[in-house]
Amino acid sequence: MRVLIVATNATPPGLSHEVHAGRHQRVDYLELAQRFGTVHHDYNVLRQPRLLRVLEDFARLDVHQAAAVARMVKRGGYDAVVSLSERVGIPLALMLDRRIRHVVIFHHGMSRQKLRLIRALKLQRRWDVIAAISRAEAEGMRTALGLDERRVVALHTPVDVDFYKPSQPSTGREAFIQSLGLSHRDYPTLIRAMRRLPHIPCHLRVGSAWVTRRGGHEKETLPPNITPQPFVHPSVLRRCYEESRFIVVPILPSTQWSAGCTSVQAAQAMGKPVVATRRPGLSEYLIDGETGLLVEPGDDLGMAEAIESLWRDPQRVVRMGRRAREWMASNHSLDQWLDRVMALVEGTMCSHRPECIGSECSSTVGRHSHPKIQLHFSD
Repeated sequence: MRVLIVATNATPPGLSHEVHAGRHQRVDYLELAQRFGTVHHDYNVLRQPRLLRVLEDFARLDVHQAAAVARMVKRGGYDAVVSLSERVGIPLALMLDRRIRHVVIFHHGMSRQKLRLIRALKLQRRWDVIAAISRAEAEGMRTALGLDERRVVALHTPVDVDFYKPSQPSTGREAFIQSLGLSHRDYPTLIRAMRRLPHIPCHLRVGSAWVTRRGGHEKETLPPNITPQPFVHPSVLRRCYEESRFIVVPILPSTQWSAGCTSVQAAQAMGKPVVATRRPGLSEYLIDGETGLLVEPGDDLGMAEAIESLWRDPQRVVRMGRRAREWMASNHSLDQWLDRVMALVEGTMCSHRPECIGSECSSTVGRHSHPKIQLHFSD
């Protein structure tokens, strides 16, 4: 079986070298292509006019890439496509031959605009499997699109636990806390919370490798205990996590239910507890009271109380951080994610083979055999 992996980003030059040198985390689509013994398609192979790129970014749909992928699938004789984002998965659903198996990962599955578009074009029947990045979003999409649990599954995003791992035990008394990231962040609420805590230093590191937009803090007057920091390379980012007592991830109450999950996962993999906003998807990425603390959206008083409670209890910080590391390694590792995606793709092929119906499939995918693989999605 030939599988094509589709990523909706440009792969930086020298990324593979950075990964091999231990300066960058392993990348999901590159690892997935290697597992399947195939190639990936990304923005690097597109020659796109700037105006078209701007229009596609506004619509958040990669029509040009979808057309290029559809041509590549036809020429290359591919049997299945894995779209790692709905940006390409939505337009590609209209272009692929219906005989091609198509698995699409939705990162923003509860967007009202996207759901209306899918229903209007009846796209939900064109995907073999929709993978939402939380159980809450999977259930929401099943209800909104009238699909059953075999067609819409939960597939939590992964973290490279071999890259993000502590080099030394935490003392629970590190000199500052830190907040990182950009997508759908609610930094005004964090800033109000920190004004209540003048004795706690906080580093604010606003940036992202995936999106470019304002962070929402630009018009705020920062109190003296908040220090802005630059966006840094992943090899430096590890040290930023490790030097922090714990991490704070404030999120807006938007339809991007799992926004912030990457920062939450990396922090926990580094053995750090997380204070985060309670959102339907993001709440699944930590264990409230065990690996971190959840606060309500926009509640600066509640956030201040959560931050203060951890700051004053170093032993609890160490205990929660240790539990966080164990939970990430046991449930959210990149290798586990790769196994799950491979099982999803194999399942789409098996369901269309007469010999597999009502029996155990023993076919192979790429260079790896999975005769008895089962899906176990993390709690």
